[in-house]
Amino acid sequence: MNNRRNIIFTLLFFMLVLTGCEGIGTADFGDVANGANGGSASGGTSSDLTFSGIDSINQITDATARLNWTNHADAVAYEIYNVTSGTSFIATVMAPATSYDLTGLNPSTAYEYRVRAKDGEGNNDSNTNDVSFTTNLAPDPPSGLALQEPTTTPNFDDNTPTIRISGVKNGDTIKLFTDSSCSSQVGSAVASGTTVDITTSSLAAAAYTFHANATNSSSNASTCSSATVSYTVELCPTGYVAVPENTTLGVSAFCVMQYEAKDDGSGNAISQAGGAPWVSINQTNSKTECTSLGAKYDLISNPEWITITYNVEAQDANWSSGTVGSGCLFRGNNGTADACGYNGADPESGTGRDTKAKHVLSNGEEIWDLAGNVWEWVDWSLGGGLTSGPISCTAAWTELPDVACGALAAADYMPDNPSGQTASTYNAGFGLGRLYGGAGGATLRGGRWNNGTIAGAFTLALNYAPSHTGTSVGFRCVYRP
Repeated sequence: MNNRRNIIFTLLFFMLVLTGCEGIGTADFGDVANGANGGSASGGTSSDLTFSGIDSINQITDATARLNWTNHADAVAYEIYNVTSGTSFIATVMAPATSYDLTGLNPSTAYEYRVRAKDGEGNNDSNTNDVSFTTNLAPDPPSGLALQEPTTTPNFDDNTPTIRISGVKNGDTIKLFTDSSCSSQVGSAVASGTTVDITTSSLAAAAYTFHANATNSSSNASTCSSATVSYTVELCPTGYVAVPENTTLGVSAFCVMQYEAKDDGSGNAISQAGGAPWVSINQTNSKTECTSLGAKYDLISNPEWITITYNVEAQDANWSSGTVGSGCLFRGNNGTADACGYNGADPESGTGRDTKAKHVLSNGEEIWDLAGNVWEWVDWSLGGGLTSGPISCTAAWTELPDVACGALAAADYMPDNPSGQTASTYNAGFGLGRLYGGAGGATLRGGRWNNGTIAGAFTLALNYAPSHTGTSVGFRCVYRP
């Protein structure tokens, strides 16, 4: 009979629990039945159930805390009470839960709580073990900072990096600083979860170590975080422009000569609008002239060239129609006066030139004579010794979509096809250029002043040896981080 009565009481108790309403806090184990607006507990008390109540309160922040107790073998549930001012029922959690998370507390406020056990007959124990604590004045500092965008440092292209800050609380204002005392603020955002991304204001060229803090709704700020992340903004050398990274090609942000290399009069390669391009130089000497400028300088590589052309191709401003894939990509000084190019000097230089010789990058930087004017030597591989391109391509001018050279296709060095265009039509008619294969293997790109539709940002010639020179052959250097 007693067993049957216990079963009936237990079923009634579970039915009562399941009809509870939502309140404050969450348990880390088992179901929760909460009292509405403080609510009230159910059942009487039993002297046969001896429960010691709360053992400890930890994980205290400015808005949260955790109540801890030891599970009782005869308990089927536990009731949580706020006894700070009177007795207010908060929630019921099912055994064998041993903790309950309080949320929505006020900063720097004293609280007192009680936990009572409930048996299978619906009776509570009668403990009055009320334990008090005070919430923190301010939030905890963020626990982690990581570089989100760009993905590399140092970087020439991005002086407004995005930092991901973790270990924050929903609703807190997170601020980003460049010093360990959190006094030089460069950005802020309100957290909508446990992480938040903050993009900095424009930074001057320098090395930075970022810290962060958190401010709660009561305007109390945490200490400055011990967690940090570093980022370096570098300026490109004079006459060079920043090129954004291309992770598909494995190319980090770098700097490239804005103009084709010129001789400064002392045998040094410089980038400037005035002066004729440095020509009649072979590929080997072109690389030597670039590397002699100092550490981190080199002849532009094919992956870097394609990084530029992919970027250029994707900008509306570089197309004659003002829309990517419509009209033609500007060919520059190619000897043909049309919507794509023009007939200029052989070669051209100086200021006040036809803007069809200019291309704009996604970051607003401008680069000149990427197509037309003079051919430019390119190192096939990124860094290291001077390498040549594939020699199995047809020794004739070929439309880019028709190139049957596996080494090129595998390296993804052909133009992207915009929506609405097919590979068979996305050709020199769009100002992209053509390819000439052969056994030479040394890489020339861009075309020259009289190449007409052959010239283009994607134009590639592989028919000359590294020792070749010519009055229409020049080069361009890069500076890498």
